[in-house]
This record gives sequence, structure tokens and C-alpha cells, in this order.
Amino acid sequence: DDVYAPAILGKDPLQRRELMRAMHSTNHFIGRVGVARVGLSAMNLALWDIQLRLEDQPLWRHLGPAKTKVKAYNTDGGWLTWSTAELIDDMHRIIQRGFDAVKMKLGLPDPREDFARVKAVRKAIGEDIRLMVDVNTVWDLATATVWGRRLEEFDISWLEEPMHPFDVKAHAELAHSLDLPIAVGETIYSLHDFRNYIESRAVDIVQADVTKLSGIDEWLDVAALARAYGLPVIPHTNVQHNIHVQLAAATENAPMVECCYESIHDIWENPVRVIDGHYTLPEAPGVGGKLTDAILTKFRVA
Repeated sequence: DDVYAPAILGKDPLQRRELMRAMHSTNHFIGRVGVARVGLSAMNLALWDIQLRLEDQPLWRHLGPAKTKVKAYNTDGGWLTWSTAELIDDMHRIIQRGFDAVKMKLGLPDPREDFARVKAVRKAIGEDIRLMVDVNTVWDLATATVWGRRLEEFDISWLEEPMHPFDVKAHAELAHSLDLPIAVGETIYSLHDFRNYIESRAVDIVQADVTKLSGIDEWLDVAALARAYGLPVIPHTNVQHNIHVQLAAATENAPMVECCYESIHDIWENPVRVIDGHYTLPEAPGVGGKLTDAILTKFRVA
């Protein structure tokens, strides 16, 4: 209301790139990462939504689909607060639903406990299920190097956010010392930051998040950059599955999309669903990120 809106009020909403430049120019005073960037993304999604509703088509059809089904991997079964037995039980529940790729959290105070949990999960789910691990930035380079090498014996598909997300140099050193693919992107906020990671060979899996970048246009730029380097884009997503699934459907180098927090999918109008390990694609016009009236009424603060 105070920063972005004054830059675009009264302007033609279809002049999206011009309006985004106008809003970007205000970031000198409010910051370029974090909540400022998330707010800028929200404005971008709204501008896209206006155009798509005028065109009467969903985002993925506007962009042109590269695929008609989007594979999902599941993150809802790997929480650090669960015992190893609970962890294994929930992994089995997820696999029985049709998922063949699952992710679990690491980052306990003692990495040996992480290692033991990964070993137990791999034994329990077998070799045919893809297993990914997510450290959520808590390791340093020495820890990531030692335990990353140990984890390689379990055929891990990727090691996610092992260290501080702004430390490109440390990630480059880690990537060069491990055969285990490194994934980053959940807390990276610009095309330039992704460029630095990619050119430094510090990332193998690009996890661009439309809500952390400045919206759809910048996400597409990151995906194109990754494709030029032969890297896959697997969007990080907590709640904006609706948009990321459509972006993945229109992106050749986006093989799958994260599935988590399914318990809150009904906050959206026309939420995308996972059936037999694949996301449905929405047919309603727009970006697909509209909250239900009931949720807006319940949680509105002003």
C-alpha cells in the first residue's frame, strides 16, 4: 500500500514490465530480499492474473505447455521432530499414495543422528524410491563436506540448502568435492544471485521460487538461464503449488514440483491436486492463486 501501489496506481495493468521496473526502483529504501521481494512478487502475480483473466486462460496454456502431466515429489513425511519409526511409517504412507520420490529433513545437533535416520529410511523404502535430504542451511562447509560424502552411499538425489544461502563460494567448494548433487533456491531472491551460483558451478538443482523472486517473469528468466547450463529447475514451494505446477508444465527443464502442506490446499479456490504421483493442471483462467472468500474473511487484518 505504501511503497509499491503509488508507483502503479492509475496505470495500464497490461504494461506489466514497465510497472515492474517502476516498483523495482523503490527497493533502494525498503530492501531487495525477504519480505520486500515477496511483496513485489505478489504485485507481479496480480498483474499476470489480470492479463490471464482477460485472455480467459490459465497460466500454463498462455505460456504453452511442454508437458501435460507434472510429476510430484513429497516433503510431508520427513520432519525432524518425528522419531525414526514415525518417519519410516509416514514415508511408507506417502509411497502407498503413488509417490516414488520423497524428501526428509536433516540438521539435528549431532549429524550422526541425521546419518542414522537416512540409513534407516533408505533401508525401509528400498532402492527404487528417490530420496532427497534438506538441511535448511544449518551446516557449515566442514560439516557439509564430511557428512555429504557419507550420505553418498545411500544414492541421495540431492542435498538441499546445506549452508548459508548467500555463501556462493562455500557451495562451489562443496559441489566440487562431492558427487552428491547440491540443490539451492528456497532463499535466493534474484536472477543475479542464481547467475552467480550457476556460473560458479555451485548448484546442480535450481529451486527457483516464484514468491521469492519478483514473480513469474523473473522465475522464467532463471529457468531459461538454468536450461542454458543444462540444469533442471525443480521449484521450491510451500503453498503456491498452483502457480509452480503451471510454470513447470510450461518449462522443459522442470521435471517435477514439490508437494507439501497438503492439509492447507483448500485455502485456495480450485487447488491443484496430486493423483498417482502427478499434479492436475487447472483450467480456470488466471494464475490460480486466489484464496477462498472464507479464508480471506477469517484472516483479513484490515
